[in-house]
Amino acid sequence: MPRTLWSIIVPLSLVWTAGFVLFNASASRMSPAVVSLVRCMEPLATVAVGFLIGERYSWRVLVTLIPICGGVALASFRGGVLSAAGICLALLSNVSFCGRPFFTQQLKLRKSENPLDDLGVFFNVTFVATLTLPVFVFLFEGTLIQSAVQRLSEEGVLVQFGADMMMSSIFFFLYQFIQLMVMSKLTPLAFSVLTPVVKAFMIVACSLHFGDPFGLLSAVGVAISCGGGYLFTLARGADGTRAASTESRKEK
Repeated sequence: MPRTLWSIIVPLSLVWTAGFVLFNASASRMSPAVVSLVRCMEPLATVAVGFLIGERYSWRVLVTLIPICGGVALASFRGGVLSAAGICLALLSNVSFCGRPFFTQQLKLRKSENPLDDLGVFFNVTFVATLTLPVFVFLFEGTLIQSAVQRLSEEGVLVQFGADMMMSSIFFFLYQFIQLMVMSKLTPLAFSVLTPVVKAFMIVACSLHFGDPFGLLSAVGVAISCGGGYLFTLARGADGTRAASTESRKEK
């Protein structure tokens, strides 16, 4: 891989890894429902970061983010304990996650000097994360590892824990790899909009599979979010048509 690409691969890996670390840290300080509520606001973080680096969005697109984020928030929130530290960590997680598509787009723009396909990019991103993450694990939780392993062994679930971790790792790898493929084909904002919209469908799927309560409020929230996603596509299409029309007039 050309050395020039490391200036993108390394930050991409760091924000990707930091997003999950911050998310888990947030979940340890407040209820998962509140964490999910904050995570639904990732498109807003993408807009903020985009503005900072010079991206501009039409009012049509920005308005559609309200039902997208609000609908999932309505569907997923089940109450819970708030924590200032937890909210800050969740917000930082949003910022980290929304940085991924921006760096991925940079790789796409350097296509002439980028010999890597999606699998190659993901391998290098994972490689950097594998080198950096254990360092922080040992720094912050190194003293807990031995006692945790001993407790699992005493309870007779150490082998099962290892098997569960292996299966989780495989599915997590596939999930993240598919995300990278999608990122490379969408704009950063379009990708971030997928997060709450997909979450809406996950709420329905989990409710059906695990038998979780799925009341009228959740159904309304999912419907609002899906409707917002549809409006987002219409707004993006209208912006694209308008941009093409403007470009055509300039050429004439």
